Amino acid sequence: MPNDLTPITTPAPTPVPAVAGPRLVPDRTFAARGSQRGVLSTLTLEEVRDHLARVTSAQKAEEVERSFSNMHLSFEGGRVWAEFLGPQGRGERMLVHKTAYGQMASNLLPARGGGFLLDQAALGSPAEKVSTLSWASFAREDIKPRMFRTVLTRDPANPTGGPVRMIRSQHSQGYAPYDSLRFVNDLLDTAEVRDLPVLQYHLSDGAMRLRFALKPGEEIALREPTPMMEAWNSETGQRSVGLSGGIWKLICTNGMGSWEKSSEWRWRHYGNAGRISDGVRSAVDEIRVTSGGVLDAYHRALDVAIDDAAAWLERELVREQAPAVFTASAIRALTDETTTPGGLLASAVDAVTLAAQDAEDLFAQAEYEAFAARIMRRGLANARDGRIVEA
Repeated sequence: MPNDLTPITTPAPTPVPAVAGPRLVPDRTFAARGSQRGVLSTLTLEEVRDHLARVTSAQKAEEVERSFSNMHLSFEGGRVWAEFLGPQGRGERMLVHKTAYGQMASNLLPARGGGFLLDQAALGSPAEKVSTLSWASFAREDIKPRMFRTVLTRDPANPTGGPVRMIRSQHSQGYAPYDSLRFVNDLLDTAEVRDLPVLQYHLSDGAMRLRFALKPGEEIALREPTPMMEAWNSETGQRSVGLSGGIWKLICTNGMGSWEKSSEWRWRHYGNAGRISDGVRSAVDEIRVTSGGVLDAYHRALDVAIDDAAAWLERELVREQAPAVFTASAIRALTDETTTPGGLLASAVDAVTLAAQDAEDLFAQAEYEAFAARIMRRGLANARDGRIVEA
């Protein structure tokens, strides 16, 4: 998805008084439960469902199909507010989530236009009015219907006040809403998944991620890799519905996951959402069968030494185009007490997945953990006589 929030470089603005709340509602975490810091703590899928049911009931999500020409967006007063227009004028005043703003700006404005209007509005009250007028100028002739997903939320500027409606995301009319509660209920309807222990449950504005152990909880040991199935959904359209297989490790500081793309099923949020429910039931058996291949690959990585693990890992992460800050963090993690010692290929995999735990969000963490999977695959392919020689 295009990111339209890249700030534009501008001269230092004249300081303006701080506003009571953020201009856009940031991504928030609603659940981060399960195993952590070497302590195995599992959930049942019913517990996840019950929590999601409470969140879903409180948010009262609604889908509204309107055009940009029939929506007023204001940058004034230090916030971004949206109102749908009707026969009687402007409707309910709504907050705007940063994800929704980025999606709307990408569909309406020129490249990087959304970031420019935010930067411009930061210059002060007169500039806020200009940003509001600029948005309106582009929106005036855009009559194509769009789908806006709205929810009730707490205003960050007034956390003790009553709920207010917020535009959480924006999609095309062909978008098929498939919420995380429905996904979990579909998983509960699948006998092969219903009783699996949930290792980790993470829920934010943008995504839900579940990690299941593919063996009983009493068989999970500290530092030992465990076959895993991971389930994803994004109600804001930032990621497809998905199931994948892999491995997970319980270590002293973090639960870590890394996997090959040995088995991954994805369903886009388009068309009849019933096909997603049917696909979930079809995917689980195959994921269970193929996830063992990832475990075998990790065990082989324990027998592969690297002449200069730090230099090799740096080269591999540059090849992955990893951010420099992340690369440095992964290299430091090679000497962490929880990383497999000895400068092995498994050590490099551990270091990357450990560094990934500090990612800014679930999407970045998934991207960084995918680095580990590809690095492990290349390392195994390039090893000769149990060794990787740094060129």
